[in-house]
Amino acid sequence: MIFCNNCGEKVIDGAKFCQKCGVPTHETSSNHESQRQQEYAGKSYKCPNCGEILKSFVTNCPSCGFELRGTKTTSAVREFAVKLEAIEAHREHTKPAGMFNYRHLLEISKTDQQKINLIQNFSFPNTKEDMLEFMILATSNIYTSTLIGDGKVTEKAISKAWDSKIKQVYAKAKNTYIDDPDFSKIQDLYNSYHIDAKKHKKKNIIYLIGFIGLILLFIFGHFILIANDQKNDYKKEETRLESIVIEIDDALGKGEYKRALMNAELMEYNGYNKERDSYWDVRQRYLIEEILHEAEKHGVELYYTPPAEEAEE
Repeated sequence: MIFCNNCGEKVIDGAKFCQKCGVPTHETSSNHESQRQQEYAGKSYKCPNCGEILKSFVTNCPSCGFELRGTKTTSAVREFAVKLEAIEAHREHTKPAGMFNYRHLLEISKTDQQKINLIQNFSFPNTKEDMLEFMILATSNIYTSTLIGDGKVTEKAISKAWDSKIKQVYAKAKNTYIDDPDFSKIQDLYNSYHIDAKKHKKKNIIYLIGFIGLILLFIFGHFILIANDQKNDYKKEETRLESIVIEIDDALGKGEYKRALMNAELMEYNGYNKERDSYWDVRQRYLIEEILHEAEKHGVELYYTPPAEEAEE
């Protein structure tokens, strides 16, 4: 069976003219072979050059080395890019419910999950041109920031899907075209991607260290503030109690024993230091005993009921 050189239509055996376009069918030897290659490259399961039966996803004929090319594979990468854009165009923007609701930062949105599934299920291209086109597309999208509202969880999941597909396509290109001069373009893209990946990882580590440092600084600063507040409270309490002692001395000097006793009963330590609490407790008892003794010596009757602990003692 032969094919028309002009329109590619199958020509009936023995026909002198194409039944579709009317072009003469003579001189079909070399031109017919070229047309047959264009018709079957990338589509047929047989090699258009030697007729060898080919397996699926074979890029070169194992018998004659003929390279299979076709528009379907080339357009597959572009169709893939269009589908990604279509998914992004239909992204649903939802506002978090509540000011402190961070659930949207810890979950992958429906839109991004569709993108991840599309990347993971994309069939490998066969030719080096298609592989190069895919590598350009993938390496330029892997670290693209997601839209506002999506967090690091989403970005990490999408990048992981791209990374896996990049490595798979590169491995296939290396096994198939490693001796081809054009393979260097794919190799350069992959090496550049590896360098960028290391930089990105290093940057994330720096951000993580910085974030942890800020948290530790906040905690340390919080403890310092608490310590300063306790220190200030300690000074205030000591000052309050010392002023009461001064008032007691003044009342004793004026013979106002009742006022002195009332002030002495207010000498309760309200701080957090056990040693100072014991110190002021002993000092309070000493002052009350002194007041009662001075009052009794001067014939002044005071009514004082000791606390339950002192009564038991």
